[in-house]
Amino acid sequence: MPKKIDNHESGVLSRTQIVWVAFVASMTIFGGFFVFTGPVQLTPPPAARVSGPVDSLEGTSFLASEDVRDWTHIVIHHSGLQLDDHESIDLRHQQNGLLGNGYHFVIGNGFGRTADGAIVATRRWAEQRPGAHVAPTRRGGATGADSLNMNSIGICLVGDGDQSSFSTSQIRKVMAFVVQLCREHDIAPSNVLLHRDVSDVTSPGRLFPVADFERYLNSM
Repeated sequence: MPKKIDNHESGVLSRTQIVWVAFVASMTIFGGFFVFTGPVQLTPPPAARVSGPVDSLEGTSFLASEDVRDWTHIVIHHSGLQLDDHESIDLRHQQNGLLGNGYHFVIGNGFGRTADGAIVATRRWAEQRPGAHVAPTRRGGATGADSLNMNSIGICLVGDGDQSSFSTSQIRKVMAFVVQLCREHDIAPSNVLLHRDVSDVTSPGRLFPVADFERYLNSM
């Protein structure tokens, strides 16, 4: 009988050994993949808040005294959206048929492209055009609204005052800024109005601090 040759002695691997070698090799390669690649790191999207001031008082420094309209009133609004800014408002107003932003000033809340408390002067202010921010009432029609749009400065606080409070920076800025406008344009505090005072709306919202606002105006 021919002598059996032991595979170990001959240097030839058995079928079982080949299978095990292949398995170990495959696991080594597979394990090496995880060693080199490591766990996937998920990076959250950048925060929506703007970290630094981006005040943009475009056009205001170019206004000569004779170019300023005879403003008699100021009307305070909210934009109705928390994630909003002057550019978004401008786009919406254009889509609604207006010639750009209907407000003269927008005060950011830090969400979007406008820093918290930053005051942005729109092109409407730079060009001293009438506002397009007071809506007609069901009772009075468009007459009263047209008159106010012609003579009132529209200030919009970004946010929804029916859903959440405005930021401390926004309230401080709107208070100080309204007083400044009243002094510069000889506007009586009694002519500073909330949008809901003159239109069938809730703007600037139920959470707008009316008592503090009026107290501040009357103390100046």
